[in-house]
Amino acid sequence: MTDKKRSPKTVAVWLAKHVLMLAILGVAVFLLHRYIARMAWHDVRDAVDRIPRWHVAGSIAAALLSWACLTAYDVFAVETVVPGKVSMRMKIFAGATAHAICNALGFHAITGTALRYRILSTRGVSAADVARVVGLVGFAVAMGFAAVAAIALMLEPSIAHGWGRWLGAALVSLFVLLLRWLAGKHDELRVWKFSTPVPSARSAGAQIVIGVLEMIGAIAAMYLLLPTEIAGSFLDFAPIYVGAIIAGIVSNTPGGIGAFEALTLAAFPQEQRAQVLAALLAYRVIYGLGPLAIASLALGAFELHNRTRKP
Repeated sequence: MTDKKRSPKTVAVWLAKHVLMLAILGVAVFLLHRYIARMAWHDVRDAVDRIPRWHVAGSIAAALLSWACLTAYDVFAVETVVPGKVSMRMKIFAGATAHAICNALGFHAITGTALRYRILSTRGVSAADVARVVGLVGFAVAMGFAAVAAIALMLEPSIAHGWGRWLGAALVSLFVLLLRWLAGKHDELRVWKFSTPVPSARSAGAQIVIGVLEMIGAIAAMYLLLPTEIAGSFLDFAPIYVGAIIAGIVSNTPGGIGAFEALTLAAFPQEQRAQVLAALLAYRVIYGLGPLAIASLALGAFELHNRTRKP
């Protein structure tokens, strides 16, 4: 049996995607090497020690807010795709576990689908429906990014140089069009051979609000770890964080590691980068490694319970 040949268009898209990924990764490695080579590690260690404990506590609280909102995406998505089939407890467990592990490991489309299927299939959810859940969660996350970007641009941060309100207004207009479309009795979206239920306008509106809160929590988790004298305003830091997250996603590295750090460091002058790197290391522990450890233990307990449960 011979494999079907890929069309030239498919090959071109595949090549473009991987060239972009490798280009971002290459630039990130170059910048990190350049920045870190100019630092003294004792300065980074001292900067970590100088992070105020109440800032660390605030960062943890902000991270919990972000994870709670991410979990809410899964609750909405599962209820939209298979209403009434999965208990609230299991929807929360699947969402929290998948987001925590995927955020650290990367490759969301693969790891997120596999983890959710492993958990939700025990409640009779099919692979196709899990794929629909993952699609809706991804769409909700994208709406959160866009909503925060729209608000930040409408408020005109200094990085926008005067053009922010135009782009912000365009994003707001797209949200209005989306909600109007969902309000028009549309209950299914079909893309080629794939179809999925879509949320109501009210549910989508709630998810946009949750998306804003999620991004505020994620940004604050990093922002609070920066020294107050170099952090600047929250509004000016938000576009830096969102850009770094997007770079990390496109680079396709586990947890966006490398690209996220490089872009964040690039936004600050060299004399401040040791302090920024200290904040990045603390952020990785609070927002990445901590949730990963908790979720891994919870998933292990789930698997042990399933294996020891009587048939």
